Amino acid sequence: MLQDLDLLADRISQLVAHIQTLQSERAEFLARIRQLETEHEQLRERLSNQQHEHAALTERSAVQQSELEHVRQKAQQTEHELRHELSLNAQQLNHMRVQLEKSQEQVVGLRTVAEQARNQVTHILARLPGAAPQE
Repeated sequence: MLQDLDLLADRISQLVAHIQTLQSERAEFLARIRQLETEHEQLRERLSNQQHEHAALTERSAVQQSELEHVRQKAQQTEHELRHELSLNAQQLNHMRVQLEKSQEQVVGLRTVAEQARNQVTHILARLPGAAPQE
């Protein structure tokens, strides 16, 4: 019977040692769970910050795209206006060239007429009484 009690005592000692090991492991697991929960919370906070940053970047990108489109439209409008103005200026230049050619033709004609008139006046003056003899 003493032997049974010794065996029972040994068994209880082993059981107590096993319970202490389990309790130690439980404490380690609880500490690891708390550590993982902390890491999880940090990762969740980091994800939230990145999502906010992503949203801000997306919004800023949309604003810049809108500004870029506005600038593009304004540049196209300005280009259209400048091309129209260039066309008008080219038409005006052609018109002025035509007028210049006509004016130059008139100048040549007037010079011819003036030369003829001068020759006629000289001829008439030469035939007048008391005119100086021609050389």
